[in-house]
Order: sequence, then structure tokens, then C-alpha cells
Amino acid sequence: MSPVFAVVGHVNKGKSSIVSTLTEDDSVRIEKGPGTTRVCRDFPIVVDGRTLFSLVDTPGFEQARAALDWLQQHEEMHPTHREVVQAFLEAHRGSDAFSEECQLLGPVMAGAGILYVVDGSLPFRRQYRAEMEILRWTGQPRMALINQISERDHIETWRVELDQHFSIVRTFDAHRVGFPERIRLLRGMRELSEQFRAPLDEAIPALIQERRRRRHEAARVIAGLVSGAASFILKDTISRGDAIEPHGDALQRRFHDALRRLEDEARRAVEGLYLHSKLMRDETVLEAPTWGMDLFARESFKMLGLRPGQLVVASTAAGATIGGGLDAAVGGASFGTGLVLGALAGGGGAAYYSAHNLASVRTMWSGFRGDRVLVIGPHRNPNFPWVLLDRALLHWSTVSARAHARRDPVILDSKDRQGIVSRLSDDLRRSMTKVFASIRKKAPRVQPDLNDQLQALVRDALDQLALEEERVSSSP
Repeated sequence: MSPVFAVVGHVNKGKSSIVSTLTEDDSVRIEKGPGTTRVCRDFPIVVDGRTLFSLVDTPGFEQARAALDWLQQHEEMHPTHREVVQAFLEAHRGSDAFSEECQLLGPVMAGAGILYVVDGSLPFRRQYRAEMEILRWTGQPRMALINQISERDHIETWRVELDQHFSIVRTFDAHRVGFPERIRLLRGMRELSEQFRAPLDEAIPALIQERRRRRHEAARVIAGLVSGAASFILKDTISRGDAIEPHGDALQRRFHDALRRLEDEARRAVEGLYLHSKLMRDETVLEAPTWGMDLFARESFKMLGLRPGQLVVASTAAGATIGGGLDAAVGGASFGTGLVLGALAGGGGAAYYSAHNLASVRTMWSGFRGDRVLVIGPHRNPNFPWVLLDRALLHWSTVSARAHARRDPVILDSKDRQGIVSRLSDDLRRSMTKVFASIRKKAPRVQPDLNDQLQALVRDALDQLALEEERVSSSP
């Protein structure tokens, strides 16, 4: 039977937030007002159809001092403290008196381990000793979690008190912890009791493997996005007598909208992988580094992707040619795409295009009637796949690390975030550059082996980022 842990504590101290984060379930109700949880609710952690362990979200203590008084008054009627608590439940079950205390003590007396949650941003009050004493009387293994809900810090005062009642005391910010911190907490929970060790020894590697599976599936999604967008071509047929320019403008808008949809679909897929079913994105802020901006905003190309010199080095080393110019627009009309800079970046002989240079429309003659086919794509800016990849990696790193207790929208923009692809190893960038060039060359029909190569490279990048996250989280 898988272990059960009851998350208990005073009202409005972050119990539901901890349940939401540990179970990766954003359906857990979290509100600022007290008394959101009125009845116990089980949240199993399931991997491959197997329940590894369960958490029980419980109502908060409401009358702990009075409940402890009752227990002390009846202490001599029963041989053990645990039996006194059981008598308390039997005496008040089904009545309005001590309803919250009966609710939260129910799963504990049924064998659940205890995770006692306090708010480390508020000072300790003597009333909490009654709660701790009641939990001690149950005789169940117990750990205290200091959850810091605001910026104020009373953690050390709390720790002194908690150390007297709990065998393990940990700080755990339910709104900011990542996966490594969750695993460390589980390793602490396994030390609470011998009965928890074997099940959690199985659960921890299963969760790590599931995390790896999600990361590699995200690599597949991101590689599919970059490959699909970098090889995307759109066509439209117009009659011989029709003016080209308005049709070209419309085709270009459709082209860019289609690429935006590809990016949004990939983002939703990644969010789904990490069980963020209710995640909202705030994409209205237009500040650096712009990964929340529109895909084709000029600033996206300024801040993300590779720098001109990096593009040249990666392209030259990979033996891939960064083209000698964008597709010429019909009659010299660019339909608002901007101009080629024409300047060479470094000594590699590859042209680096301005961020405003997106994609141009070209025409072909078709049929006996002299109809013309307008064609746009694939995107020829050599930095385009890098910008798209950078945005995808930034989105993945934020979503994968985001605690499920958070209910604020994801701000897809932050001044303290930087692009990722410029930090990748030279070997990885060279390999990606070569694949990008091959994808554009084969557009729109990209061979499966190219997609497989790109997926493996993106997987390597995500694995590297995951290791960096673990190193940062484990540093003092």
C-alpha cells in the first residue's frame, strides 16, 4: 500500500499550496481568505498508472486550544495519548463541535504521516503549541514545513519551537521551489518512518525518470516547432490581371500568423507535459529580453538568438552557408519585409540580416491562362531558427520550473532573464547550424532523419539546462 501524508496546520498557512506543488495539480483551490479547505481531499501522485504516494489536503485547526483541553481532561481515562485522540474523534464525529479538528485528525489516525505547515513570514504565537501537542499525541511520524508566504522572515524563531516537537524541520516555499527541492523533501519524508522508506525509495527514481521523459518529450515538441517553422512555405494563386502587391501583403500576413500559431501550439503542448492545465500567459509586456513579445518583433531578434559573430563562426565551422540574400520580391517590392543589411559579420563571408528582415514573396507562372503563384517561405534569416529556439527554451525553462501553487499569469518577459542559445556549447551550435541549413534546403519536405537529428540536439540542450538548474538549486 502506498504511503499517505496528511498536510495539516493552522488555517490559511499555505497547506493547499504545498499540496498543489507537490502533486503538480493546479486544480487545488488556493485563495487568500481563510477556510478555503472545509473537508479532506486526497491527491494521489501517479506515474505510469501506479500511485506512488498520496497527500491529503485538510482543513486548518480552528479550536486547537479547546481541543487540547478536552484531551487533557480525558487523559487518565485511556492508557495512551493516541487512544485519547481516538476517543476525541468518536465523541465529536458528526457534530458541529470541533468539526475541522475531526476532519484533519481523521486521516492521521488512519495511519497518515504528518506534514505540519506553518507560515515563516509571521511570528510564532503560543497558540500553535496546542496544535503541535495534539499532533504529538497521535503518535504518527511527523515533519514540519516552514512555508514563507511573504517577504517577512521569522524562520529561525519558528525553527526553535518546531525542533522541540518534530523530528524533521524543513523550509519549503511552495510558490518558488523547483523539482530538485521537491525531491529533497521526499528524501526527508522517507526518513520519518521505516514504513515510508521502501515506497519512497521506489517513488523518487520513478519521479526522476518521469521528469526525464517529459524533458525529452518537450525536446520533440520544440524540435518539431523549429523544423516546421524553418521549412514552412505558403502559396497563393492569383489571376494574370490582378495586382500582385495586395495579394503579397495578405500572403505575408498569413505566413507570419501561421508561424505564430505553430509557436503557440508548441507552448501549449509543453505546458500540458508539465501538467499546467490552467496556466495563463501575460504576453502584453514589451520589455527585454522579449520572449513574451510577438515572434516577429524587431526586439526579439536583437535580444535573442545568436550574435552575428556567433552565427558566422557556427556556420563556417559547420560547413553551412548562410545565404547570399533573401528571396527577391516581385518587381522589387518587399511588401514591408525590410532590406538586407548586406554587411558581412566577421570574416566568415556570411551575410547577417537585420531583425526586420523576415521573408519575401516570389512569383511563379502557372497554367495556360497565365495565372501566377505567389510563394513565401521558408524563412531565410539565418537567425530565425535560433530566435525561435531561444524563445522555446526560455518558455520551457520557466514552465518546467514553475510551482503549481502559483496562480498568477506567466509573464513571458523579464529583465532578469537572458537568452539561452548563445550559452550552448560550440559543438552543439555547430551541429544545430548544419541541421538548420539542411532543413531550409529540403523545405517543405524535411526528411525524418533531419527531424530526429534536431530532436537529439534539443534534447542535449534541455539535459544541459536541467543539470544547471540542479546545480543552482543545490548551491548554498
